[in-house]
Amino acid sequence: MTFLNTVTNAITHVGDFITGATGDRSGLMTALNEVLGPVPRPDLPSKLEKRAQAMGMISTIRRWQSAPHSPPATEAEVRGFFLQEELDWFSEQTGLSDLATMKMIRKMLPQCVRLRAIHDPSLFPQPPTVQE
Repeated sequence: MTFLNTVTNAITHVGDFITGATGDRSGLMTALNEVLGPVPRPDLPSKLEKRAQAMGMISTIRRWQSAPHSPPATEAEVRGFFLQEELDWFSEQTGLSDLATMKMIRKMLPQCVRLRAIHDPSLFPQPPTVQE
């Protein structure tokens, strides 16, 4: 890493800290949902599910959907699920640096996938209905 990159990264971290940008999750959650599209249904999977299927990582998505508290996604998972243009767009929309955006996406993506799945009843067994 060059001296200029080191200084730039340090300034970026300070800027993210001073503005409290990494504490504002609502903007990134909105941006994630916008890119992911409508809540998935069995007959209409989300963009993320389609990409996960193509990458052989649908089990990762299913794990996030079913687990209330998942560990953060890896950077490789995030880069596999989203195009670089989308990652850049997330940074632009939130005003976060690329580093802060990646850190927040890693934390929030499993939570976002879980929240979206809660609205898809086909993913969760339904209790039997009581007949009167």
